[in-house]
Amino acid sequence: MKTRQAGINRITLGTASLGGAWHEVDPEHSADVLLHALEEGITHLDTAPAYMDAEVIVGKALKRWKGATPFISTKIGKRKGLANQENLADYGTNAVKASIGRSLERLNREYIDLVFLHEPDQLPAGKMNAVLDILHACQEQGTIKAIGLGGKPPPFLAPVIEEGHFRVVMDFNGYNLAERTALTTDFPYYRQHKLEIYEGSPLMMGLLGDRLEQYTISPPPWLPVKTILKANKLKILARDANMTLPAMAHRYLAFSENIDRMVIGPDSLIQLQTTLKDIRKGPLDQSLLENIDKTLNI
Repeated sequence: MKTRQAGINRITLGTASLGGAWHEVDPEHSADVLLHALEEGITHLDTAPAYMDAEVIVGKALKRWKGATPFISTKIGKRKGLANQENLADYGTNAVKASIGRSLERLNREYIDLVFLHEPDQLPAGKMNAVLDILHACQEQGTIKAIGLGGKPPPFLAPVIEEGHFRVVMDFNGYNLAERTALTTDFPYYRQHKLEIYEGSPLMMGLLGDRLEQYTISPPPWLPVKTILKANKLKILARDANMTLPAMAHRYLAFSENIDRMVIGPDSLIQLQTTLKDIRKGPLDQSLLENIDKTLNI
């Protein structure tokens, strides 16, 4: 794997956990975490209407922030709700227009740097042109600077991807310490069409974090057993290298040339501080990277 000397400047702070999508939160604490991230040099924040109160919390934190204005991304196409709620997709034209307006209001911004289609596989093919027309109109008005894909795009979006309508794609669980599938199945296409690649959930929904034991005992339906076995082997490798599995996962991905940004999602100040401390230790050394590949039979 190629690495480059980068670090905090390649991190985007995701706000699903801080907004309350996974569990109830203290809004003041969440705002304090956001401000600490900005103070530590994070320049990109990612949020969404679907992440419960995340946009409101980001907006309140930004009112308190006295430094340089951060890059803000949000999303359209999914209503407010908990992470495990279903049937929240809404790509109706009125809903999309209202969503953008409410995001600007909550974030206290005159424009949004990047707006993702939230879970683009939920966008009905018949609504694609109408949704894009709204987004392009917002770009012309200056309320949106760029458009992105917040998840793996469905095949029917290929023509508009190839026409250059999108600037960024956010991948989930396709590329991380334990999983490399996207390197061959998706990333070449994204690069061919000049899409920046954000990688979300670097700990693979907790597999490389505090849910490894839980997933080992009771594998979730979306997670292959072979990937869980890899994660357990990687945990031993991390221990032998005198680091935690999450630290190894974050350092692996943060310095990878295969992506442009890593999206982290801490739910507390301690989690954020630990992650930033790990990343500041720099890229993993070459011998460890080689051992990781051997462990994964790459």
